[in-house]
Amino acid sequence: MAYSLKPVRRSQLISPWGVGAIVPFPEDESLMIAGLDMWQFGREKSEFIVKDERLEKRLGVKELRRPPDFRDYKSDKINHSIKIPAVRFPRWQYCPFCGTMSKSNYYSAQERCSGYTWPHGRSCTGKKYKRKLIPERFIVVCPEGHIDDFPLMEWVHYNSDNPETPFPVKDTCVLRRSTGGMSASLSSVKFECSCGVKRSMAGATNSGALERIGYRCRGSKPWLGIEKDDDHPCNSQGLKVLQRGGTNIWFADVRSSIYIPIDAEDTNRRIISVLNDYFERINARRVNGEISREYIEMIAEVKKVDSQDLYDAVINRIEKSDDIAEVTEDISEEEYRLAEYRVLVKSSGSDKLEFHSKNYSVQKYDRIIHKYLKSISLVPKLRETRAFIGFSRLQPDYSMSIAEKKKMIRLHEGDWLPAVEVYGEGIFFEFDEYALHQWAELPEVRARIAKLNASFQAINRRQNNRVAQLNASFVLIHTFAHLLINQLSYECGYGSSSIRERIYCDKTESDIQMCGVLLYTASGDSEGSLGGLVRQGQAGRIEDTIVAAIRNAQWCSSDPVCIQSLGQGPDSCNLAACHNCSLLPETCCETGNRLLDRALVVGTLDKPSVGFFFGLGETESIEK
Repeated sequence: MAYSLKPVRRSQLISPWGVGAIVPFPEDESLMIAGLDMWQFGREKSEFIVKDERLEKRLGVKELRRPPDFRDYKSDKINHSIKIPAVRFPRWQYCPFCGTMSKSNYYSAQERCSGYTWPHGRSCTGKKYKRKLIPERFIVVCPEGHIDDFPLMEWVHYNSDNPETPFPVKDTCVLRRSTGGMSASLSSVKFECSCGVKRSMAGATNSGALERIGYRCRGSKPWLGIEKDDDHPCNSQGLKVLQRGGTNIWFADVRSSIYIPIDAEDTNRRIISVLNDYFERINARRVNGEISREYIEMIAEVKKVDSQDLYDAVINRIEKSDDIAEVTEDISEEEYRLAEYRVLVKSSGSDKLEFHSKNYSVQKYDRIIHKYLKSISLVPKLRETRAFIGFSRLQPDYSMSIAEKKKMIRLHEGDWLPAVEVYGEGIFFEFDEYALHQWAELPEVRARIAKLNASFQAINRRQNNRVAQLNASFVLIHTFAHLLINQLSYECGYGSSSIRERIYCDKTESDIQMCGVLLYTASGDSEGSLGGLVRQGQAGRIEDTIVAAIRNAQWCSSDPVCIQSLGQGPDSCNLAACHNCSLLPETCCETGNRLLDRALVVGTLDKPSVGFFFGLGETESIEK
C-alpha cells in the first residue's frame, strides 16, 4: 500500500479527493485514494465519530467517521498531516529525460528510470542518479465506474495492415515515450518499442479505437486492488480514453444534513456531551420501555453531572427521536429535507445547542419584498454534516441507490462512512407559496419552463430516472439563490465559493410543500466563520441586497445572447444563465450549475411578466 506524504485536509477526502479519485501530488506523483477497507483508525475510534442520527439512518450505517489522522500508537505521536492509504495509478510511467517506460504495480513506491540502452536518442545508461518516473496521462474510463491504464502495449503493436495478426509482444519489449513537433495534438505523442514498432496516439480517442485493438473493459478497480474482475465481467460499450487530470474522471456523491436539535434548549453542553457518549447504552438497558434510573445515577456520578438533568435529557431525546426513526434509505431527498424545512420556518434551538434560528415575518421588513416572501429566518448557528457515499465517472449518476453507491467504495460490508462536520451561519428565505403558485400558472411561465424541461427530460432518459415535469418554482428559487450569493459576496466580504445553497423545493411537480432556500457559510476553512452574513439578513439591510441582486440580473454583459439562449451550460440545462450573471463555483451549487434561468427572476424584454421579481425596486423605493 502506498502512502501519501503530502498534507491533505479532512474535508478534501470527502470531495474532491475521496475514494477512487486520482490525486495529483507535487513532484510528479499520482495516487488514487484506496477503499474504506484499508482505512485505519487505531485503537480509539471514538475521537473520529461524527454524531448525526438522522443522516446515519438516511445512509443506512451505524457510524459516520472523520478521516483518520494516523496516530503513531507505538511512539504516541501524532503526524498532523492526514495520511490515507492510496494505490499508484496510473501504473504506466516514463522517464522525463530518455522516455523509457515502466509499468509498476498498485503498491510499489515511485520508481526511477531503469537506464535501458536505446540505439538512438537520449539514454540514462551509466547515469549515477536516474530520474524519477512520471505517470502517463492517458487512461481508460468506463461508465460503470471502472478505470484502467491505457493499453499501450496493445496499441503500439496493433498492425493496421493486418488487424487479425498484431505484431508479437515479447517479454523483452520495452516502450519509449516521446513528444515532438510544434503541434499539441495527439499525433505529437509517440511511442516506440524496443522490438522496432512505433505508433502515435493519433486516433486513440475516436469511437471504436479500443475495440479495434481487441481491448474490452476488464472491470478494473484500482482503489480496491482489483486489476481484472473475471467474476463480474463488464459489458459496457462506452469506454472513453481520457487524461488523468480530466474533471469528468470522478464525481463525488456527497449527502449532507443540517443538524436538527432534539435536545431541550436549556440542556447544558456538559449534559449533551455525556448524553452523546452513553445514550445508546442507556437506551439498550430499557426494561418494558422504562429507563434504568440506577444506571443513569451511576453515569452521573462518574461524569460529575446532575442525575436528574441527565435523566430529563434522556427522556427528551427519546421522545424527539420518533421523527428520526421514520428516516430510511428509501425516502427521497425532498422528504428528508422536509424536517429541516419545518425547523427553519420557525424559531428553533438556542445558543447552547448546535442550531439556532430566529424567524421573522416578512412584515418586519420593508414592504418592497412583502409580496414575494413570507418570512426570513436568521440562523446564527448551524452544523452541517457531509458524508461521502460513493462516486461515478464520466458524468454524475443519480440513478443508483445509496446501497449500490456504498458497494463501490469497499470490498466487504461495512457499517460506517467517512464524513466531516462544519459550522457556520446562514439566512433562510421562505417564499410566499400562494404568490409562487399564481406565477407558475401563467401561460408565459409554462411556455418558458417547457424549453428547459426538454433538456431535463433528456438527462432523465439517459440515466433511466423517473420522467417528471420540471418545477418552475425550483428553477426560480435556485436562480434567486445564485444571484443573491453573488451579491452577498460583494457586501459581506466572503468569497462566493464560501457561501453555499440548500434548496427546499422539489425539482419536479409533487405534493411536498416546500418553497425556501438556505444560504449559509458552513465551510471547513476559516473563511466560513468570519461572521456578517446573519447581520446582513437583518431588516433594513437584506432588502437593499435583494433589490441590488435583482437589478444587477436585469442586464448581463453577454446579453442579448444570454437572455435569448435556448439552452446553454452543462447538458444545455440552463437558459438565461452564464458565467457573467448567474453561475457560481460548483462547490456552492447543489446541481452543478444546472437548472438556472435568469428570465424567471427578472423577465425578458418582450415578456417581462415571466419574471417573478419583475418590477422590484423600479416603482417603489425602500423606506429608510
